[in-house]
This record gives sequence, structure tokens and C-alpha cells, in this order.
Amino acid sequence: MQLPYMYRVTKYDPAERDEHGHYTGTEDTASDHGEIEAAYLQAVLAFALEAGIESLSVREPQVPSLAHFGLERPLENFRLEGLLPTGLTGFHDGAEAPLDIGLELVRRMLRDSGVWCRLEAEGTFAVHVG
Repeated sequence: MQLPYMYRVTKYDPAERDEHGHYTGTEDTASDHGEIEAAYLQAVLAFALEAGIESLSVREPQVPSLAHFGLERPLENFRLEGLLPTGLTGFHDGAEAPLDIGLELVRRMLRDSGVWCRLEAEGTFAVHVG
């Protein structure tokens, strides 16, 4: 199902993308853990609130196996124990997360700290980092 609106929130110049949409410029792609990261999270929050979203479903969750190629070291057990009620076992396709937990998952994806997923409210809202 096609969502009625789609937005790309990015600090990267659209002219510096290849034909597949991959960024090819020189801007640092690591999270700054500061103002830029906060702006991304504020944008996700604003779009979710505008759409009336209170919770999100985890879709296509991914955690690295033995090798990790992210820029930051993965957090021990991806620190999902304090975030999701059942920790890593709760990070599965279809798991429900309140909006504040969804935003924390987005923060962890921005920091490339080991977890990745799409978050969505079916037919209404979707967010992913990549």
C-alpha cells in the first residue's frame, strides 16, 4: 500500500546522490549525537504526531551476527533490555513499541549501534534509517 505522503529528512545535498539514491558526497555520515541527530528525531516525532501515531510496529528487525561493520561499537546486547520489556527477544517482526521507544530505536539506528528495523503504523506511517 502506498502511503499518502513520503518525506526524506536528510542533511545531505540531493545533488550528491547516485542514480540509486545512495549518498556520494563528502559530508560525514556518522551521527553527531547532538544537534543534527536531535533534528532528525524531532522531524520523526513531528510527522508521527501529525499522523496521530502513538505506537509503531517493528518490521524486518536486524542485528549483526559475528561481524559488525558499523561506525560505532555495538552496544552490549544492543541495550534492548532496558528499552524493550523482554529485551532482545522482544525485538521481532510485529513487536509493538510506543512512540517514545520507537524514537529511541531511531536514535540507535542513526548511531549505527547494531540494531536496524523499519517502524510503521500500517497504512499510515513508516520510518527507517538508511
